[in-house]
Amino acid sequence: MSYIKPVIREPYYDKPIWIENEVTRKEFTFLSSNSSEAEVELFLLHLFGYNRIDVSKPFKESFKELFEEDEVAILGGVAFIQDDETFILPSCCCGLEEIQSIEHSIQAKQSPWLGHDPSPGIQYFDDYALVWSDDPEILKEELLSIKITNNELVECLKKCKKDLLGFIEEPLYKWIKERDVEIANRMKTKMLQWFLKDEYL
Repeated sequence: MSYIKPVIREPYYDKPIWIENEVTRKEFTFLSSNSSEAEVELFLLHLFGYNRIDVSKPFKESFKELFEEDEVAILGGVAFIQDDETFILPSCCCGLEEIQSIEHSIQAKQSPWLGHDPSPGIQYFDDYALVWSDDPEILKEELLSIKITNNELVECLKKCKKDLLGFIEEPLYKWIKERDVEIANRMKTKMLQWFLKDEYL
């Protein structure tokens, strides 16, 4: 069965001085309650770098600057996965912060914004949908599609949001809490506001 996961892409930014471990950068990283400490650090590196927060400052000062942001962006979004070798990632200019608008588009049976170059999209039929790796109007040999029933699509997206919530409440919260409880609590609240639009507050 196909499924959907929250994902970040291309976290190629400078490592904050307050992350002590070496960070291995990967092209993409899925987020869930099972994310490792290394994946949490990769997420933080990406979040601070993408939003141009000064990571040469100490831990508390960097987070204070981050918390001043009403909105944040981070390259990523939702990944549609058929198996370990068949998946469609969001592309350029799509952000994880758009997960709510992606859900609204799917509920309305519209193709959500999933980025461009390539331009992934969804075609809807009576009882199933096809998720395309690029605009199906452009015939390419490497064009990939994943078939999923309309009901599965809605349920998978709900699970995807729960995975993101699990990441926020468990590994991310734990990592920050080990360094500062107050900042961990504020970060949890801000993450819910930024990415899940207060849905779980």
